[in-house]
Amino acid sequence: MTEQNATPETATTEATEQKIDGRTKRALDTAIVKKQVSQESYRAVLEGRIDLKAAKDLGRNAGPSGPAVRVDKNDRSRDCLCGCGNRTRGGRFAPGHDQRMVTLAKAHVRGEADLTDEQMEYVEASGKVDRARLQVEKEEQKRQEAAAKKAEAQRRKEGRKAEAKRRNAEK
Repeated sequence: MTEQNATPETATTEATEQKIDGRTKRALDTAIVKKQVSQESYRAVLEGRIDLKAAKDLGRNAGPSGPAVRVDKNDRSRDCLCGCGNRTRGGRFAPGHDQRMVTLAKAHVRGEADLTDEQMEYVEASGKVDRARLQVEKEEQKRQEAAAKKAEAQRRKEGRKAEAKRRNAEK
């Protein structure tokens, strides 16, 4: 390949790969596949900072700069966003608790509960607060209709009583 066709990236790659022997490169590739060396050690050997034996001695959990940092799956857990106190497995909610946020959002819309900033951000972004507002409006409308029916039934009852008294008075 000519120098004018080579990009700086490929020229650098070719330069680093030329520092090590082809057999070493092949052994290094095998070592990375068999997980005998870490990614950091692999790059260090390619760059010529350490040799293959040193990389294998470090093992797969460490690189030339120190031990590899691994994230434990349990470290991703956090408190459930609904406020129940349970720990999640990495998500925002414990299983089934996202519905509790709708209930909390409804209570917030009614003025019965306060939401944390994180909860408020979530319910607004997910549309749960709009859903809660609609549900609260429907519930209020049903309450008003039920109250109107009850008042109408009471008026009819009082009207019947008044009519019965009037009839009794006429007799």
